Amino acid sequence: MSSSNSNPDSGDVVLVTGGSGFLGQHLIKQLLENRKELNIKEIRSLDIVPYKNNIGHLETPSILKTFVADITEGNESETLNGIFKGVDGVFHCAAWVKIEYPPNYEQLERVNIKGTRTVVDLCIRNNVKRLVYTSCTSVCFVPFKGRSTFSAVINSTESKTDTPSLEKSTTNLWEQDGQFLIAGYASSKLRAEHIVLNSNGAPLQNQLDYLATTAIRAPLTYGECDSHFITKVFEYLSKRGWVFPRIAGVGGKQQLVYAGNVAWGHLCAYKALKTSGKAVNALPIFVTDDTGINDVSRFVQKMALLGERVKVKTSWWYLPHFLFYFLAFLLEFVVRAAFPYTKYRLAYSPRAIASYTSSMLMYNRLRASIHMDYMPLYDADASADRSAKWYAHWWDEKQQQHKKQKKSS
Repeated sequence: MSSSNSNPDSGDVVLVTGGSGFLGQHLIKQLLENRKELNIKEIRSLDIVPYKNNIGHLETPSILKTFVADITEGNESETLNGIFKGVDGVFHCAAWVKIEYPPNYEQLERVNIKGTRTVVDLCIRNNVKRLVYTSCTSVCFVPFKGRSTFSAVINSTESKTDTPSLEKSTTNLWEQDGQFLIAGYASSKLRAEHIVLNSNGAPLQNQLDYLATTAIRAPLTYGECDSHFITKVFEYLSKRGWVFPRIAGVGGKQQLVYAGNVAWGHLCAYKALKTSGKAVNALPIFVTDDTGINDVSRFVQKMALLGERVKVKTSWWYLPHFLFYFLAFLLEFVVRAAFPYTKYRLAYSPRAIASYTSSMLMYNRLRASIHMDYMPLYDADASADRSAKWYAHWWDEKQQQHKKQKKSS
C-alpha cells in the first residue's frame, strides 16, 4: 500500500472505491484529465486488487495514489481510516456486480450494503464533505404494472420511474426478489442507494460541516475494460457459431450508455455538490448519452462489425417471450431446489435475461442536464469507435491466449 503526505496547497483530495474496476478506470482517467478544472491535487484509488492502468491514461504517480484494502473491513479499520483521512470527496464505485442464480445473498449484503454503510461511516468519521454513489437503473427494473415479466420505462424522469418501496423491507434480500426483475442484485443496489441518499446532511465528526450525497443511475454500460457485458456475449457467441439467439420474440429496445460518459456524469455530480447549492443533494440522477436505442443483439452486431474481427448473425428462429421465460423459470426452479446439495449457480439468471431483452427501457436525463450541467462528453460515433477498437484488441488477446494454452497442452 502506498502512502501520501498531506499537502497544504489548495485543491481537493478525492477517493475512488473500486478504482481498479470497469467504471473506476474511466473515472480515474477523467479525474486526471480534468484535475485542473476540478482543482484536484490528489486522487486515491481503493480496491481489493492492486491498481493497474488498463485504460491507457497518462501516468502521474505524484497525483495518483493506490491503496489495497477491503471496504467491508468496517469503519473501525485503521487502514481504511488512514485512506479516508484528508479526503474531500469520495466516488463509491465498488460493488459486487453479479446477476447469477441463485444470487449470492451473503456477498451482496456484505459488499453492496454493509460496504456502502461503512463508506458512509468513514466519510462522517473523517470529515469527507461529498459522496457520489454509483447506482444503476436496475433499481428501476421492475415488472410493468407490478405483474408482468418485462419492464417498460418510456422517457421517464427519476420521479416518474417506479422503484420498490423499502420502508417495510426485511433484512433478507431474497424476500424482496419478487419486486425486481433481477433477483438479489437490484435490491442490494437500491438499499445501498437509500443508505447514501439518506445520509445527506449528516453532521461530520468536526461538527462544522455536513455530508452532501447523490447517486448516479446509469443503464447497461459498455466500453473499454468491460468485463460483464459485450465481452461475455462474445465469449458465449464464439462457442455457438456467432449466432445470436432470438429469445424474446420481436424483442424490446434498451438504452445503453458508454462508460466514459458515465464517468463524466460522476464528475458533473461532484461539481454540482460543490457549487450549486443543494440542486442534486439526496437525489438519484439518470446519466445517459446518445447511444442509439435498439435491441441488444443489434448493438452486439455493431460492435463486432466495427471491430472487423467477427460477424454476428441473428438466428432464423425465435422463441416467444412467454415461452422462453417459462423455460427459464423451470430451469431456475430446478437449480435452486438442488442448490443446497450441488452448490451450483448459473452465471446469469435466465429469467433476468428474458425480462431485459423483452423490455422497453429509455430514461430521461433532464435532471442531469439542468442541475449538473451534464452533456455527454463523447458522441455516439466516438463512443462506438473507441469501444469497438478495445473489444477487437481484447478478442485478439483472448485468441492468442487460447492458442498458447493449446500448444502447452
